[in-house]
Amino acid sequence: MTQRVRAIWRLAALFVRESRVKSAADAPIHRVLRSFAAGARSRDATRLTQRVPVLQNLSGVLGMASGLLAQHPGLAETAVRVALAELDALKTPLKDAPLRRALETALPPGRAAALIDVEAEPECCGIAQQTHRVLIVLDTTPRSAGSAAPVAARITLIRTDTRAELAQDLDVANSAARLAGRFSREVREQNVGALIARLTESITGMLDLRQRAADQSFLRYRLREVNKDSRVVVPEVLWDFCSDTVLVTRAVRSVPLSDADALRAHGLDPARLIATWIAVFFETALGEGVFHAGLEAAGAAVSIEPDTLGALVLDGDSPLTFFAAHERSFLVAGSHALLHGDHKAAAREHMQHGRPGEHEPQHAVRVEATYRREAERFAGDAQRHRTAADLFTALSKGPLEHAFGDAHTGIASRAALLARSVQGIEETARRLAPDVDVWSIARRVILRLALDQFSSHGLVAQLAKEAVHWPHALPRVPNLLHDWVMRQNRRNADSRSAR
Repeated sequence: MTQRVRAIWRLAALFVRESRVKSAADAPIHRVLRSFAAGARSRDATRLTQRVPVLQNLSGVLGMASGLLAQHPGLAETAVRVALAELDALKTPLKDAPLRRALETALPPGRAAALIDVEAEPECCGIAQQTHRVLIVLDTTPRSAGSAAPVAARITLIRTDTRAELAQDLDVANSAARLAGRFSREVREQNVGALIARLTESITGMLDLRQRAADQSFLRYRLREVNKDSRVVVPEVLWDFCSDTVLVTRAVRSVPLSDADALRAHGLDPARLIATWIAVFFETALGEGVFHAGLEAAGAAVSIEPDTLGALVLDGDSPLTFFAAHERSFLVAGSHALLHGDHKAAAREHMQHGRPGEHEPQHAVRVEATYRREAERFAGDAQRHRTAADLFTALSKGPLEHAFGDAHTGIASRAALLARSVQGIEETARRLAPDVDVWSIARRVILRLALDQFSSHGLVAQLAKEAVHWPHALPRVPNLLHDWVMRQNRRNADSRSAR
């Protein structure tokens, strides 16, 4: 505890000292964050991790995220998500007996015995997680334990020691920021505490495997049962084996989308699959409001199972990101407006999610000027020299430069996340299928989604999607009406007695 108190005081002193150094090109908060990162990699005697030894894991995350944070602190969620996805395991993955013991602790009581075989080498690793292929017996009752056939599954385990260290790092940084805020007006103005709170929320959510299992199940239901989309397969979550530190799903044999030879060996056309992949990415992100790392260039895979051959596989290794309804609406409407060179429509959409104060009317003019500048880059023949990544980068500039509320920060974060992913998709498509035009596919999807959003056809489509919930909701209507009538009667009775 003494070491932790010293770490908090030293980190608070660092916050205060750095905040007092004025530099327009390098804001103090960014130097503080980069100091975390430098401390983990420096080998000299004065490195930060020797002075504040509990910051080793947080330093790795902030080291990956510092570039984006230095430009736009409001994009903390996107920066942390990208850093966690790209960081390799900071420690040697568990194997053999330690892995078995960790699984026995993480799995629900009695479920560890169902693991018939666990591959020693993990398929993939992250900062605090590792994923293995396993053979598992679903029915573990004594009468069928000997005859039940094992099924192939994938098990993702969270390293509880690393997760606890990250939580401690964030707690120390948060305590130091609050302490520094008491002594430094600059620290309060930079709102360092709010930034660290966003980092904490992002990291905690991404390492919660029970929430990830729920998200994966929802996506499976949405794409399979509601949309009947055969282009995508979302493996089933085996809920009896899941906890907040372990996620188990059925395994789907697949090959990377980037392996053209393997695709051809299974009778699949790489160019056609890439075109399908691009369309599915934009439809899922902008149509469903779901961002899944399984659709990014580095993680895209294609099923080679007989019943789902050629379908894109969305495994549960990576957390999903859900776009709020207003975020998805802005991305669709804003993209549509920029594609048509309608900067006024884009500015109106911006103002719907937050307006400047009444004493700052000039900001409204600046908002429209920003969208006018970006719309000119995409209208008419200018589109030939732009990419889909450019479109989402342009879409993030308005909310970043004119953030009048938290909604604008969230919108900018989503647009930046899409821009980064689309850039990887475009690079992969150019390398593997140069004849596939990413821009035309993205444009076609955006125009169709905009038509659905603004037309009567869109209302009918939305009602059709929601109709699947009606059989569950309609039987409750009489009870709800009865409760409402009873409340109205009691309210009237109380008002009469009061007279």
